[in-house]
Amino acid sequence: MLAVLVLWVSAAGSLAQEAPADFVLLDGQVHTLDAEDRVVQAVAIRDERIVRVGATADVQPLIGPRTVVYRAMGRTVIPGLNETHVHATGAAQIETSQPFRQLHSIAEIQDWVRQQVAKTPPGEWIRLPRVDVTRIRERRLPTPAELDEAAGDRPAVYVWQYANRQVQILNRAALRAAGITRDTQPPRGGKIHRDAAGEPTGILEDAGALTSRFLTSAPAPREEYLSRLAELMHLYARCGITSITDRSTNAEGWKTYLELRQRGQLPLRVTLTIRVSSDGSEVGTERFIRSLPFTFGDGDDWVKIGPLKIGVDGGVLYGTAYLRQPYGEQALALYGLSDPSYRGLLQMGATKVTNVIRTGHRLGWQMCTHVTGDAGVDMVLDAVEAADRDSPIAPRRFTLIHAYFAQPDTAQRAARLGVCIDTQPAWLYKDGDALAAALGMARMERFIGLATWQTVGLKVAMNADHMQGFDPDLSLNPYNPFLAMYTAITRRTESGQVLGPAEAVSRTQALRMMTSDAAWLHFDETKKGALEMGKLGDLAVLSHDYFTCPFEELPKIRAVLTVVGGKVVYRAGL
Repeated sequence: MLAVLVLWVSAAGSLAQEAPADFVLLDGQVHTLDAEDRVVQAVAIRDERIVRVGATADVQPLIGPRTVVYRAMGRTVIPGLNETHVHATGAAQIETSQPFRQLHSIAEIQDWVRQQVAKTPPGEWIRLPRVDVTRIRERRLPTPAELDEAAGDRPAVYVWQYANRQVQILNRAALRAAGITRDTQPPRGGKIHRDAAGEPTGILEDAGALTSRFLTSAPAPREEYLSRLAELMHLYARCGITSITDRSTNAEGWKTYLELRQRGQLPLRVTLTIRVSSDGSEVGTERFIRSLPFTFGDGDDWVKIGPLKIGVDGGVLYGTAYLRQPYGEQALALYGLSDPSYRGLLQMGATKVTNVIRTGHRLGWQMCTHVTGDAGVDMVLDAVEAADRDSPIAPRRFTLIHAYFAQPDTAQRAARLGVCIDTQPAWLYKDGDALAAALGMARMERFIGLATWQTVGLKVAMNADHMQGFDPDLSLNPYNPFLAMYTAITRRTESGQVLGPAEAVSRTQALRMMTSDAAWLHFDETKKGALEMGKLGDLAVLSHDYFTCPFEELPKIRAVLTVVGGKVVYRAGL
């Protein structure tokens, strides 16, 4: 009995001597997302790490004179969200020159052109913002005549480009300014559309060399660019996002994030995906990798080097995803195609894909690939298997980015290789209606096939692929994480149509895909994704109860408080 008393007194003394926390949250519904899915009331954070979770009474003793205390008043608290696919540096650059605006119809496009005519200096071309054809009400691109009507004698151009396919639509003034006549020859591999008389119509395919000199723009001043990037980081934080992955950057992007951090303007944690630049040979790829000023895993909990990335096919919104079966006649009009046997385009052939993946794997890097179509995924997994024969690849957590058309046989094959998935449910919401009409319901049943992937045990991270615009709901690819989760849970499109209900997941599964499973992709599962002792003190307090609110309320959820490493980086009303 005496021994027990001594132990109790010793433990009590130890607790009394424990240093105060930097931040304490009390009286919440704290969903820890630990192995037991515990729900507790309070969290304490010291030196960026969680030092206690439990009842409010358990955590209150860690409040000291300098502790920041937040009373959640019963609100839902979740681990900080891990947004594993954004293009933040690119979005910040674009926003400095032409703030993004989503245009929904030919009439809106024409109105936008008229506004630009009124404020664009004479001689400068008017270049339309990116508008995906799946988002245009008429399900087609504007015609040269419609640009003529809006721009008059001012050069105007719409550029529709993804990976290795480009379509340009020029009005007559732009054709004149570029010197494109009936005698102009297209560049190799390009095409100039002509009318019955042989005159150019204004539509160019893969002929960017004819207009590139008119469409260049100077990079934004460095200070303006950094300011916009810092602003975007704070906008992410307003959504409860505490970590991001910039999914296609380089050594310059790495320096940019380090500079933001040194200035004290980086409120979120960043993992960088490095785009491979090589000729696709093993020698060229090794030369590129060895030229990098860092290696895989370099950095710390704030700025870290992640995987290498290559692009394999195009995009489903552009008709360039590489599919097992032809797109079919019903897709021709949407994508501006003419061959019903067309299956998509590749950026890299099978040999080059294999060379790059094997070389990166041999040199100790995690690898990931942009690949959207199911046939493209087949080709990538062939390359992953080749690398696996060199040495086991499962420990590297190779990641398929997009992989939109989930197939059961592909899922089984990926599971054997320890492959992870990085995909974007909001594209089902924004583009599912147009894609269903073009690609058919059978294909859309497994579009963004989360359940297919999860059934075989694959780790799936869902995210936004945010690349243009600053508004969480109105950007080109909305980065509102609760819109992504809503779509994953309901499988509803913007019109309310339900596509592939068998691929729906639960609220907890969806949340894990943006917390613990997302952390797994970057080897951060011991640091992020759950509110547990020893993990980083990243959390979000929500405006609604994510677990019980009506489905239609899910996309309206925002953070009312976001904490990174015990520091409040966003608080509603401040």
